[in-house]
Order: sequence, then structure tokens, then C-alpha cells
Amino acid sequence: MERISAQQLAESVAEARERWNVPGMAVGVLQDGEAVAVADGVCELGRDELVFPETTFRIASITKQFTATLALTLAQDGLLSLDEPPGSRVEATIRQLLSHQGGLACEWPSALEGLGHGDDGLQRVAEGEPPRLPIGPGELFSYCNVGFWLVGAAAARACETTFQEAVRARVLEPLDLATTRFEPRRAARGHEQDEPGSDGHTAVEHPYPRARTPSGGLWSTVDDLLRFAAHHLGGPGPLSRESVREMQRPHIPAPGGSYGLGWFLRKSAGRRIVEHPGSAAGFESLLLLVPDEGFSFAALTNSSRGSAAIRELLERLELGPAGAPDVALGPEQLEAFAGTYSGDGIEVDVVPEHGRLRVRLSGFDPFSGENVVFPPVLARPVAEREFEIVDDERRGDRLTFPRDGFVCVGVLAARVR
Repeated sequence: MERISAQQLAESVAEARERWNVPGMAVGVLQDGEAVAVADGVCELGRDELVFPETTFRIASITKQFTATLALTLAQDGLLSLDEPPGSRVEATIRQLLSHQGGLACEWPSALEGLGHGDDGLQRVAEGEPPRLPIGPGELFSYCNVGFWLVGAAAARACETTFQEAVRARVLEPLDLATTRFEPRRAARGHEQDEPGSDGHTAVEHPYPRARTPSGGLWSTVDDLLRFAAHHLGGPGPLSRESVREMQRPHIPAPGGSYGLGWFLRKSAGRRIVEHPGSAAGFESLLLLVPDEGFSFAALTNSSRGSAAIRELLERLELGPAGAPDVALGPEQLEAFAGTYSGDGIEVDVVPEHGRLRVRLSGFDPFSGENVVFPPVLARPVAEREFEIVDDERRGDRLTFPRDGFVCVGVLAARVR
């Protein structure tokens, strides 16, 4: 890959941020052992405080790689077994939970605030009855925050401390990640669009239950994320090389590629991509590795449409979705996918339209407590059972129909009519 200068990166970040009206953005790349980080925009709309590379953002689901890293360090020391359940009321193994194939719904059936704000909330989740999907462990991919809470609880028990302290002691401190923490300092504020698809934003500050932290509770900076990435590219740290490879090995097919242990896996222009996005409470982020080139990319935004600006940067770096050719499907094949799918807090309406699918999605936001209705999008067929969204801010996202009567838009939903 051609070397990227700080000036080139800064210009690209400013253009992408302005095009998508994102309040603030910090981006870094690690290339040939050297890190470059830039930033643009403000920490909060209506205030003058600028974003710098040192600004802290909620990294949301990038936290999952830290939880998986913690679990693998414990497995190395014989304190956890990846191929046994986490000691809770589930049949799925830790390996299956870390790869989103545990057969569990994504979210808890009741408000997590009811479990309290103390350290015992996570253990109370582990003692509860998690909601199941209409599939068993190991059958299909379905994105699941609950699974990471259960692994986090098991890790805390194995360390005889809190989950937060276990992460600090076994992951953050060994890698000298001084700005990565569960309580932010010098942080940007999250912003949500006034409605899906709009340019207008409003600053938000949703409470984040302590029991959620293993799936998305960390705050960090681009410099720290690049340092974390360097370890997963083979640099020194708490994981063995075998554990790094195990996390980056495909464990289950997922939309757009596959999933390892805490990482999405895909191909782009022949490159092997290891990555994970984050989206929560008015923040969107991405950490991406190209292991065979020793390259990593970290992007943090304080906007619910930040992924659109991040995608634009990836396309400039030729690291975006592979751009698979259209696959011609006949009317009967497309009609077989039509219907309304529901489950796990979402509803998906699918209608064939001129050789493509018109997809309408709505879903429950666990932070705002509201049901969000997204603008309809068109999806083109790129395989017999896989489609790619071609418009809107979600361009390039994939959805699959892994089995008759099911659609996966990240989480799994079953056809109800």
C-alpha cells in the first residue's frame, strides 16, 4: 500500500467529515511501524472545543476485541476454557459467544438499569435467563451483546475481581494503553441525527449501564487503538501468536465475510481484512487491520452517521467492500425472500423491485428507549442468498438469508408473514 502522509490524511478526513456533516472525527493509521494521527471538527456542536488526536471517544463495540483479548489471555493461563459454557444458564461455549453463534438474542429482555449500577450487575446478568433465538448454539451468526456480557462475567470470576479491573490488569496495562478506560477524560460528546438520514444533529448523553461494558463500554483515542492494533499485528503484548491467530481465524459465516473471536473478517481487493465497527449512544467508530501488510486504521466519530464518513475514507484507501459483481436472480428467486421478518428487537420488510430488494428496517434503540425507523434502501444481489445495500448512508452493508425463513441484518430475524 502506498504510504499516506499526515497532510493527505488530514485533507481526506476534513473532506469526509464535512461531506457527511459529522461534528468531530479523529483518524490514525499505522504503516511500516510508524503511526500518523489527525483530527477535525469539534467535540460538541455549539461549543468551540476542537477535536485533537488525543481526544477520547466512546469506541462502542470495538470494546469486544478487548473482551476477547482478555478471555484469550485467561485461556492461555488455564483459567478459562473456550470450549465450555461460561458458567451461566446457557449451553453455548465461550468460543461460540465470542463469535456471535451462541443462539442468543442480542439484548436483555428488560432494562439493565434495573440490575443496578454496581459491579454486581454483570454477575446478576450471568445468573439470569438470557433470551434465546429460534436456533441452537453453533447454527447461525447473529450479533449478540449478551454473549459478551456473559464472557465478561466469567472472566471477572476467573480473575476474582471486577471485569473492569481484569481488563486493566491483563490488557490495558501490559500494552500501556493509558488513555483507554471505562471513565472518559477530555472526551467528545455523542451526537445523534435529528432523524435517520438527516444532516441535523443533537448532542446526547445516554446512560450506559455498567452491565453492558464488556460489549461496548470503553473510551479510547486513535493512538491507543493503533497501539492495541500493533499487538494484534504481531507486536509484543499479553497474547501468544497462537491466540492472535485464533482470534483472526474464521469461526462462522457472517454477512460480507465471516467472524472470528471478536473480529469481523473479509477480503478487499485480495487483501485479508480484520476489523470491527462500533456504534452506540451517538458515537461510531472502526478499527481495521491488514495483517499481511502490517497496516492498521482507526477512526473515531461523535455522530450516529459517522460510519458513512469512515466508509468514504476506506474507499480512498482501497480498503472498502470488495465491490462484488451483481448476480442475476430471477423473479421467483427474489420472491422467495419477500415478507416481513421480526425478532430480536427489529422488524424487516423485504419487497422485490426490478431485480433487487427494497428493504425497510426498524429497530429498538436500547440507549434512547425508542423504536427507530430507517429510510428504505435498495439491495443488489451479490450471491444467491446475499445482498449489498446500494444507497443511503448504509451503502456497502450486507444482508443475508442464511436459511429459508430467516434474514440476517447483523442480527437474525424470522419471517412472520
